[in-house]
Amino acid sequence: MRVLVCSTPLLGHFNPLLPLSWALRAEGHEVLVATDEGFASKVLERGLPVAPLSPVALRDVMARDRAGRPVPHTAEADRVWRSGHGWGRLGARHLAETVTLARRWRPDLIVTDPVEFAGPLAAAHLGIPRIEHGWGIRPNHEFALAAEEELEPELHAYGLAGLPRPARVLDTCSPSLQHPGTVGDPMRYIPVTGPAELPGWLDEPRKLPLVCLTFGSVLPSLAPDRMRGLITRLTHTLPALGVEVVVAIDPAGTRGMPPALPGVLSVGWQPVDHLMPRCAVLVHYGSSGMTMAATTAGVPQVVLTVPIADAPDNARRIEAAGLGIALPALDLDADRVEEACRALLTDPSWRARAAEVAAEQADRPTAAEVATGLTAAYG
Repeated sequence: MRVLVCSTPLLGHFNPLLPLSWALRAEGHEVLVATDEGFASKVLERGLPVAPLSPVALRDVMARDRAGRPVPHTAEADRVWRSGHGWGRLGARHLAETVTLARRWRPDLIVTDPVEFAGPLAAAHLGIPRIEHGWGIRPNHEFALAAEEELEPELHAYGLAGLPRPARVLDTCSPSLQHPGTVGDPMRYIPVTGPAELPGWLDEPRKLPLVCLTFGSVLPSLAPDRMRGLITRLTHTLPALGVEVVVAIDPAGTRGMPPALPGVLSVGWQPVDHLMPRCAVLVHYGSSGMTMAATTAGVPQVVLTVPIADAPDNARRIEAAGLGIALPALDLDADRVEEACRALLTDPSWRARAAEVAAEQADRPTAAEVATGLTAAYG
């Protein structure tokens, strides 16, 4: 069987597709990833072949319309609609190449992430079955509505009344965390961050609970001075709670910070999929990958909510599921983060609830089991 995986060029979108892709390869199937040329090296690092599509600057398709005019920021409420149009524009840019690739390579099945829109149109146009592979909490349905509006010319050209529905949706989220009423075929979520050299301290016996602060490159780029100040304060004060601290952040965001104090194990990029099961609390900004990594490991969460993409929706689901505490990110002081961490560390009910939801994941079919089912259906 040949499987074409169509992914948007972000690790948070692509990494969740890896366990199934690897499982299909292990069963002897051919798997090819179609994605932006600028992202191709990330695919190759993760052991999959890639068909690079013409490079598109993600920042440009998100910030500018098809005529090159800036897309204005208005109310916070339009963040999903604005992003959905951007993903639609990216799909439009890659559509012709994706159709040409699929026609030439002739896949038996196409797998797409939830906001990749060239693959769905190519699959419908060529009559190829398609599966939408979730990355955790299902994105707001308005992403797809906005993309459908953006893609109206392409849909019309292909004789489609709207975005085509997938043959199946793979749901990788624990039921307690997922939006109520979400329908999909269950699959276990496996956190993957990619190639990593594991630090020696990672498997040393811990005398104190471990708190991970991870802000990637998003928060530091939005408010660099404030985030450096917040991280500096937290690395000075959190150890007083009787914990050790690891800061997983883009090294560029640490410029100007003072040296780490005793009680801070490491600052910089971390192998989060290996680190998370060793943590007592995760402090993060609401990305899907970190939300699911902590949920799968049974780790309570403090979410510094950023008003972009699906982060606010993830924060609301985390609180609703009893898995953590959400705080607004951009008008935040360190005292509130410390208070939230103290609550999660001292009240055992948080850890117990996180363990319950993690157990829901353990009961879901593995990627290997899902791959076997797909072979029976489409192979």
